[in-house]
Amino acid sequence: MYRPLVPVVLLLALGSSGCFFVGDDDDDFPRHGTLLVDWTVEGSHTRAACRETGADAIDIAISTDGGRLVDEFQDPCEAFEVSVDLLPGTYVIDAVLLDPGGADLTTTVSDRVFIDPGALTVSAVDFPTDSFL
Repeated sequence: MYRPLVPVVLLLALGSSGCFFVGDDDDDFPRHGTLLVDWTVEGSHTRAACRETGADAIDIAISTDGGRLVDEFQDPCEAFEVSVDLLPGTYVIDAVLLDPGGADLTTTVSDRVFIDPGALTVSAVDFPTDSFL
């Protein structure tokens, strides 16, 4: 008999307490996407490919379509992939393999990608035999 009054009493209690909650629907919508750079050395994801070519690390530069550098980093050659969160838009990925001394071992390999919010975008980069200096 008193059950219909319980929700009304709870609502009145919350309203009179001075507390209220405001939800932000935008918090549920991702503001960035993820770029996964996946590289191979002469078509291979093996440590032996890095060792045989003398590749110690990869240098990856990410720029906007307009040419503004967004991020640049190095990872071990043998990692073969790295992911970065980026705002939606078009980006250019420039990658080069480095020798143990940090000098360029290959020519620059480039890829152009579009990042969608909440999505995973893969940039597959290969360093073929003819890319080695």
